Amino acid sequence: MARKENFELVATAIHKRIKPLTQKQAEAIYHRTFQSGAISRKWHGKPVHYCSECGCEMEYIGQKKCPQCGVKWAAKPEKYERCREANRAYHMELEAKGAVQVCRFYLVERETHFGKKVSWSVMEVERIMYAPNGERKVFARGCQGMSWYFDAWSYYSPMTIRREGKYMSDKATMRYNLDVYSYRIKSLTQQWQYKNIPALMSDYKNSTSVLRVIAKPYGETLQKTGQYEFFDYLVNHYKYPPKDVVPALNICTRNHYHIYDPSLWLDHLELLKHFKLDMHNAHYVCPEDLRAAHQELYERKHREDERREAARLAAYRLAEEQRRMERDRLYKEMVENWAAKMGAILGLSINGTNLSIKPLQSIDEFKKEGDAMHHCVYAMRYWDINQHPNTLILSAKDGEGKRLATIEYNTQRHNIVQCRAACNAVPERDKEIRKLITDHRKDIEALLKVREVATKGTKKSETKTAAIAA
Repeated sequence: MARKENFELVATAIHKRIKPLTQKQAEAIYHRTFQSGAISRKWHGKPVHYCSECGCEMEYIGQKKCPQCGVKWAAKPEKYERCREANRAYHMELEAKGAVQVCRFYLVERETHFGKKVSWSVMEVERIMYAPNGERKVFARGCQGMSWYFDAWSYYSPMTIRREGKYMSDKATMRYNLDVYSYRIKSLTQQWQYKNIPALMSDYKNSTSVLRVIAKPYGETLQKTGQYEFFDYLVNHYKYPPKDVVPALNICTRNHYHIYDPSLWLDHLELLKHFKLDMHNAHYVCPEDLRAAHQELYERKHREDERREAARLAAYRLAEEQRRMERDRLYKEMVENWAAKMGAILGLSINGTNLSIKPLQSIDEFKKEGDAMHHCVYAMRYWDINQHPNTLILSAKDGEGKRLATIEYNTQRHNIVQCRAACNAVPERDKEIRKLITDHRKDIEALLKVREVATKGTKKSETKTAAIAA
């Protein structure tokens, strides 16, 4: 703890001694960040050219500097679609304060108007100080509290020390992390010297992801061996390669193998890993025809996936067939024993004026009732004694045998749960049907008691037979 606190004091002292930018330094940073030149737009179908710095209108014939303000121009004019263009970029400068390396980040903003002088600003937003042992301290302006983005700066906040989270996913780390990740290097000052980081930062337009790539040993190897496509891929895609890729990169270096398509080569290594092929063998890692080798492995994996999917579907169909056969067996068993399990209650008959109410006598009658009345008495398995143990389904008909209603009666509470006509409508004689069933409640209770006694006797006899057999 004492070492960390000591470096914090040293970093704070260095931070206080750093002088703010002068106007000349700010102009130099602005011109290094944004190129000056002619900008053009179409006016009534004809191109019109302006200077990006002073905004004067002129005829562009390939000049290398503005005829009015004398500023040097880039090679080709830029095309702007709108009258006003706003640009924003970051510029990083490296300074050595003794053994401490200081990264200074500047937010450079520019607004260009047709016919008007350019307006720009340079503001220092962050300083990251590294000790020789790799420890770092961050001094930055505040970020807006409700934002997850690292560059949502509060422009008028002071530049003070900022605390970072323990993990890379922490919100505090993401806010003050312009160098992308805190890489662990023993002596950063020496690293900047022999890795030529300032030139790389200039080549990649001050992209801070260059620091993340070049900090790794393989990043320096990629630069020195001319694997620029792979280096560009890592910088632009903002990610690390997998750990098992680094030995493959070393094999490519030893065999002078140039990776012209990094994404295809990485996919090829993933396929090698999938088939458990030797990733330390130059025959697999450095194929002469990368595209053909990748396609061969891809087709092999595709055939493997098809076989696996076919096996999965076959197992699924077999399981479904077994479940269907089991359902059919249970259904057949229930059909054969349904009347015996229902017992004496099936003999119930309630008669009124041009009205008769009787229980459904079999599972087949449940199906006929559901088809005739267009409701779900059969589809929702009201005939299943296991799912509906306290349910008695009654059918009400008139004197001519016409179906009037289907009634669900609860044998435990002895009340009518529902009474439905065709298509689940309310029956015309609903009150009469309900009153008739309520009046014969005692008859229903008596028949249910008879069924309970018979069921208990059957269970006792089955238990006795099983004991004798044992």
